[in-house]
Amino acid sequence: MRLRVLLANDRLGYADARLHGAGRLMLDWTRVLRARSHEVSPVILRAGGPLGEQALADGLPFVFLDRHPFDPRAALDLARLVRERDIQLLHLQGYGASTLGRLVGRRLGIPTLVHVHADYRVEPKGHPWYMRAIDRALAPGTARVIAISRAVADFAVERQGFAREQVSILHNPIDLTHFEPPTPQQRDEARRGFDLPPELPVAICVARFDPVKGVDLLLDAVARELDHGPPFGLLLAGDGPERPRLEQQGARLRQPERVRWLGYQQDVRRALWAADLAVVPSRSEGLGLAALEAMATGLPVVATAVGGLPEIISEESGALVEPGNASALGRALGRLLHAEPERQRRVAGALHVASLHGLETFARELETLYERALETAPRT
Repeated sequence: MRLRVLLANDRLGYADARLHGAGRLMLDWTRVLRARSHEVSPVILRAGGPLGEQALADGLPFVFLDRHPFDPRAALDLARLVRERDIQLLHLQGYGASTLGRLVGRRLGIPTLVHVHADYRVEPKGHPWYMRAIDRALAPGTARVIAISRAVADFAVERQGFAREQVSILHNPIDLTHFEPPTPQQRDEARRGFDLPPELPVAICVARFDPVKGVDLLLDAVARELDHGPPFGLLLAGDGPERPRLEQQGARLRQPERVRWLGYQQDVRRALWAADLAVVPSRSEGLGLAALEAMATGLPVVATAVGGLPEIISEESGALVEPGNASALGRALGRLLHAEPERQRRVAGALHVASLHGLETFARELETLYERALETAPRT
């Protein structure tokens, strides 16, 4: 069944220059759905900026409205696109797009599907009272809801007011043609590129530098482990508002040279290839796209047991530790970094988990949810 779908989000990334997870996913969904012969209209409420220019240069048919997410004119723009392109279904993400998109869908009789990526109460922007009121008011007219994990599904039901039967759980996908294990030569080149000694065990953390991501907890864990155990290196790939404070914390380590600050990486694959282990120290996490990408390159993952992380990480693919416990995080890092056989046993498990999250698998499941939304949409 060939579908005409409008994908909408508030923005592609931070400051329109650095992709966030939902923005990167939107690019991937557009590509895979078009490859499966669907007519996809990806729409961003904000201006495109450098990210938008790159998407257009890559041949993706994005439309950038250059509107504030709650500008009523954005609703008129969406309505015009729905009519002109004879859209059958609206797939919505972000506060503005999910609000205005559902109002447009209700006005024009078009089914709407809302994609929930996190428990927004613990995200930097939070889940303010007005969004809670809007979500609850618009929930009954929403055809389907996608939550990226069981934890996020609970938030969608308890906080956003969706009925449990409206919500389907669908883990985020990764591009398995891009994120793959390195060859020995690729690994050696990656390590030389980051000036890493060949035999030094290395962990990597790919994260936005925000309190919710727990990078400060990771630095505490590294300090404890370096003080009492063999040496290892840590690559920090990311940026964000907490970077100055985190760099000051890192400078106080007894061995500050063990931490490499890579900054924001448009393509993090080469940094993953240089590492032996990935770590996700989050205080809250919808699912953990960074964890899945790391596992696809053959890295076991040490993570805090929060949100959707326990749904993708186990003793077969890494290790889970108590949230907020720097000592436990440090011990798990040290144990797997310095026990080569134990770490290698988890590589196969990590690759298996990643193999279940490919874009094609996701696209087939998404098509099923689209068809269900069309069949069960409330009549308006």
